[in-house]
Amino acid sequence: MQLQGFMDVNIWMIVGFLLAAFSVVANDSLQTLGTYLSSNRKRTPKAVQMVFICTVTVVVLMLGWYLKDGDPAWGRLSVPGKDFPLPEPFTWVYVIPPIAVLALTQWGAPVSTSFLVLSSFHPANIGELLSSSLSGYLLAFCVGLSAYGLGMWLLERWVFRRNQDNKDVHKLWYGLQWVSTGFLWSMWLVQDLANIFVFLPRQLDLTAMVICTSVLCLGLCLLVFTGGGPIQSVLRSKTNTSDLRSATVIDFFFGLCLLYKAFLSTFPLSTTWVFLGLIGGREIALRIKEQEFEIRFTNRESGNLGNVIGRDLWKAFVGVVVSLVIALSIQPLVQLTSS
Repeated sequence: MQLQGFMDVNIWMIVGFLLAAFSVVANDSLQTLGTYLSSNRKRTPKAVQMVFICTVTVVVLMLGWYLKDGDPAWGRLSVPGKDFPLPEPFTWVYVIPPIAVLALTQWGAPVSTSFLVLSSFHPANIGELLSSSLSGYLLAFCVGLSAYGLGMWLLERWVFRRNQDNKDVHKLWYGLQWVSTGFLWSMWLVQDLANIFVFLPRQLDLTAMVICTSVLCLGLCLLVFTGGGPIQSVLRSKTNTSDLRSATVIDFFFGLCLLYKAFLSTFPLSTTWVFLGLIGGREIALRIKEQEFEIRFTNRESGNLGNVIGRDLWKAFVGVVVSLVIALSIQPLVQLTSS
């Protein structure tokens, strides 16, 4: 099978890839790197964070490229009967989705990049994307609700008390947090690389893959340097999420949810919805459990439970509506501009 490099790539594919690499990673940093960036903001030099994240990225990208015979998206764009073919001709119209992701990210909306980007390339797969993402949300919500309701609330209460007493974090937690972040980030890459590489040929040669990997690493370094951007506010409104210990557990559960979904299907899904389900179920469990004690140990500065969860769901809903409008408008616009 002959691999393709950049011989069949036009300028709009390159622009789309660059915008997607920046916008998708910037938006989805909330779910994957958000807890890591928050908890290491004043503890770990940014240069060390950059090296760590880029190393994991290079390993996952090159491993997927090797195992999938040159496919940079771990085969998620080429599922038989549910594939996302590269449009012909590829025009400037397909650059609109990543621009919309950038705009929604600046607003602080946890938009589903899978809906916004992938649906624009093949609207017929919208139903499958919605179904896959909803099942992921429900799975993560149940995991968060049950895990923190049955026992993990003890950890959060302990963390709250340790912070109140200004107790130092044991060094063991530093190692565990880096392991959980590496695990989660690798699972996210397997799931969401499709949203970035959908702009390029479904097979790339080694030179093209090295260039693309370098671009992604450059974007990640910029992300670490800026600290995550406006969308981090969604994460900071939750209980103990800036604490290294709580962040470690969140990353671990989120990574397990993505790993489980990856084993169930190779079809893409919205990792944003999976993340919102997990932290939503977690926050509800903690608020309910807190009622049994006189001392509060949840984050009340951001408002009551309805405000915290409702605000996230409202922004996610707006993101979905915008995504569907753009996705359903792309093909008519392509036909209009072509004619």
